[in-house]
Amino acid sequence: MDDGDDEILKAIKRNVKTHLTLLREKKFAELRKFLDETYSAKPAQRHAYECEVLWEEGKQDQALEETVARLKSGDYNVNHIILCATYAWKLRRKDVADYLGLSFKSKELETSSVVLAQFVYRDLNGLEISEDMRHTAWMLGVG
Repeated sequence: MDDGDDEILKAIKRNVKTHLTLLREKKFAELRKFLDETYSAKPAQRHAYECEVLWEEGKQDQALEETVARLKSGDYNVNHIILCATYAWKLRRKDVADYLGLSFKSKELETSSVVLAQFVYRDLNGLEISEDMRHTAWMLGVG
């Protein structure tokens, strides 16, 4: 790793720390400003973070609906899949679990997000879940 990579890694760590601190402290206006400044060039990433803010503000149904709408639009990133699956599981939304289970099976997507979508689908539909699937969901904060 060269000095340029080292600086990029430091910047990423600094951004994550700031993001998580503001989220934990529930400083939502300040967090939104930080997200706008940091992720304005990455609208899908910015939107995923906005969904997290909505969830933490107590707007769980809106956060879930926002992630579903973004997935259906095709303009999403892997965080949208993870957030949607997590929110659907927490809210026990079988309709969203069905959508995830039937829509996200592609090997082109990050494996853990596909496994999480399948876990939520299988769990909310009372289907058998493998230990590997359970472990992946647990590692992503579900289950």
